[in-house]
Amino acid sequence: MTSPRHEKEFLAAVHQGDVATVERLLARGADAGTRERHSGLTALMIAAGRGDAPLVRRLLRAGADPYTADSRGGGTALHKAVQGGDPETVRALLRAGAFVDAVAATTGHTPLMDALWYKWPEVTAVLLEHDAGLNLSTHYGFSMRRHFEYELNVNTRGKEQLLAAERLLTARTAADAEAAGEQRLMASVVAGDLTAVRELLAAGAAVDARYPMVNGFDDGHTPLLVACRDGRLEIARALLAAGADVNATEPTFGAVPLHKAVYNGHAGITALLVRAPGVDLDFQGITNGYTPLHDALWHGYEQCARILVEAGARLDLIGHDGKRPADVARASLGAEHPLVSVLNTDL
Repeated sequence: MTSPRHEKEFLAAVHQGDVATVERLLARGADAGTRERHSGLTALMIAAGRGDAPLVRRLLRAGADPYTADSRGGGTALHKAVQGGDPETVRALLRAGAFVDAVAATTGHTPLMDALWYKWPEVTAVLLEHDAGLNLSTHYGFSMRRHFEYELNVNTRGKEQLLAAERLLTARTAADAEAAGEQRLMASVVAGDLTAVRELLAAGAAVDARYPMVNGFDDGHTPLLVACRDGRLEIARALLAAGADVNATEPTFGAVPLHKAVYNGHAGITALLVRAPGVDLDFQGITNGYTPLHDALWHGYEQCARILVEAGARLDLIGHDGKRPADVARASLGAEHPLVSVLNTDL
């Protein structure tokens, strides 16, 4: 359904929470991603801002995109849901995969910052349960904590809601510190202490335990991801022997251990990983669609690239920039480099 009249009818039904009309129009081909022209809001954002969780869930089932931003302020449906203050709507979007730390293009606000601004402690609690970051900053230079302090100072009403949110932030900060302190295996990996790693694994340490989300370099990483990133070959070998997930992804770049190894030129670890049972040689990261082979070539690590090619990595996959491994190699190593010819084979 593309006519302005039908768009207007569909959006009016969303504004009114008229589920029956929305259902009828969706059945007739209405686009769940319809955007309101004057506001820049999608139907999902409108329903989210109204705190209409059932309608939000219906639009999501119909294909509405929880990741897109509004065309004026750059906020997502999750931002709108947070502003509306309905915890269940926020949960519905997070269950659908909405990014808990999505940043509004104009302000740099995360949903958590908006929850504090709008003084919704219950919504704050939901976001914190989903690992919302506490150490991010706005585009105008306020850290989340400074942002909150500002709110405490300027608000004359709703102070009790802000104080309730402050208690939640304090509790989450303490829980993060405790969780980080309990990560003895990760600490040993970072320190390069192979003996301690082996002792902890023998004592039953969780081999794939993920580091808490504290807006640091290790956020959401497993010990294997860190070992491969930091060049800890024997530690990586011990972790794999203990059953570490060779295809574990980290949340920032969506990278697997192979990406971490080749990006930093660790050929020994690359050779170890390509022989690991079940390894995905061709996993494409979420930020740029690059495979480990792309990454190895991007940084000019010829040995890592050759290990991947010999292990059977695909040569035809295309990154988000439209480049195949051969294209990356040409730019990085030069058009006459022998590896470029290898990568062009059978393409």
